[in-house]
Amino acid sequence: MLKLHGVALSNYYNIVKQAMLEKGMAFEEVFTPPSQEAAFLAKSPMGKIPCLETPEGFVSESMAILEYLEETQPTPALLPAGAFDRAKVREIIKYAELYLDAPARRLLGHVLFGAPLSQEAHEQVRPDIEKGLTALKRLTGFEPWVAGTEFGLADIALLHALGLVIAIVKPMYDWDLLADEPELAAWMQRAAAREHSQTVLTAQQKVREAMMKKKA
Repeated sequence: MLKLHGVALSNYYNIVKQAMLEKGMAFEEVFTPPSQEAAFLAKSPMGKIPCLETPEGFVSESMAILEYLEETQPTPALLPAGAFDRAKVREIIKYAELYLDAPARRLLGHVLFGAPLSQEAHEQVRPDIEKGLTALKRLTGFEPWVAGTEFGLADIALLHALGLVIAIVKPMYDWDLLADEPELAAWMQRAAAREHSQTVLTAQQKVREAMMKKKA
């Protein structure tokens, strides 16, 4: 059986987990935090999560895992059939990763763990995310899903990337990111309401609440 290593707090772990649920795949979740221990580096060379344990060995990096899942279990498909349409999905996922998730992560340590706040990061992150959102809107019309008429990997990736971004920018800037983005807000409501989205988001919320209690 496939084994998904990681923690439910991680949006990248949750992207892979939801993809597996959407495909109806049998898998085991193995609680595994990021680590620089030699034993884990043998499975995930950068010590990052998630990583997927397969009968042939381990695969790390979420996009590589998602491609593996799509190739080994092509139905139900989470990528469109045509080469161009698949490229556009990958483009949207990359935008979510580089221009929404990555800037927000500069403040993650402060928001979640109380690390010192970098004034430079505080000044730069919001404008960078605003720029990323503007670029994203040039790529998609939410008709009704991110990449067109079918729910797929672009929706899963963006849902969990935005979840992280919102969790960071609200306390940092008192910024309701969705307030001025009605199309994005409506899409996110649709995406979050799906059965497997709820399963994944509920598990993530439980971990967040446990962390907050521990912090208090």
